[in-house]
Amino acid sequence: MAMDKLHLYSFVLVAAAMAAHGAHAADSFPDRPIRILQGFSAGGISDTLARLVGDQMQRTLGQPIIVETRPGGGGIVAMTAVTGATPDGHTLLLGNSAITISPNRREKLPFDPMKAFIPVSMIGTSPSVLVANPAFGPKSVPELITYAKSHKGKVDCATSGVGTSNDLAVHLMNTMSAISLTPVRYKGSGPSLTAAVANETPLSFAPLLAAIPHVKQGRLRALGMSSAKRNPALPDVPAISESIPGYEAVGFYSIVAPRGVPAARVKKLHDAINAALGIPEVRKRMESYGVDVTVMTREQFADFMRKDAEKWKKLVHDAQLAL
Repeated sequence: MAMDKLHLYSFVLVAAAMAAHGAHAADSFPDRPIRILQGFSAGGISDTLARLVGDQMQRTLGQPIIVETRPGGGGIVAMTAVTGATPDGHTLLLGNSAITISPNRREKLPFDPMKAFIPVSMIGTSPSVLVANPAFGPKSVPELITYAKSHKGKVDCATSGVGTSNDLAVHLMNTMSAISLTPVRYKGSGPSLTAAVANETPLSFAPLLAAIPHVKQGRLRALGMSSAKRNPALPDVPAISESIPGYEAVGFYSIVAPRGVPAARVKKLHDAINAALGIPEVRKRMESYGVDVTVMTREQFADFMRKDAEKWKKLVHDAQLAL
């Protein structure tokens, strides 16, 4: 009996020590620089947002935030690197639509993107914009639809790459308007926009931030936004949904962590990011990039990703796409 009491007492001491250690770990986190990996070109929207959020996070958390560019595979290279990182909260991913779209690829990944990451914080959504070379005849989405129906399969549209949100935006437009624009995949938004400027392709579907300078300087004509409503960054450009009711194909930007990061650390990161999103100057800058800042709880963010994945899965199935 005495021995049983001794064992029980020892167990209580060990449990208390573990609890104290866990509390200390949560309180001292982060105890070194945090890395945010982003999977697209330097200076692009993912890189820009990671640095903007990171600058504010380091003021709150008291540690440097280092943004690392790991381009390749439409975001897959960065995703793979983060899944292999120690799940202690010091390595994060600038998560985007690659997470919800990549499960539909023919070449299966060594991990399930929808299970490999913990949702930390949503940053916001951003549309793609359909732009045309000024020499292209149609000057609006309705005119484009009429033209495409009489030139079936002969209208090319540059995109940022296979399986990107703007690439799928072309397929969604084809499906919902019974036309057949031909996606021409380039390695990033820069080359895809250059293709339209040079009239290699008459059209390009590209992330809004990258397209804004070309539109404002008259090198390209904006035909429509892929968001449900017009975007303040280019308020005179109609939403495609004004011509194709129900059309919406937006990308999202977020911070996610590898599965296994302790809940207390995830909450600390979530709170720091949401605090950054609440700063008026930060929101204003993001809106100038065409990002619709969207503050969510972690539960709301997880539900958003689930619904986004279901939407793209349905499109890939209905349109019989090979990504």
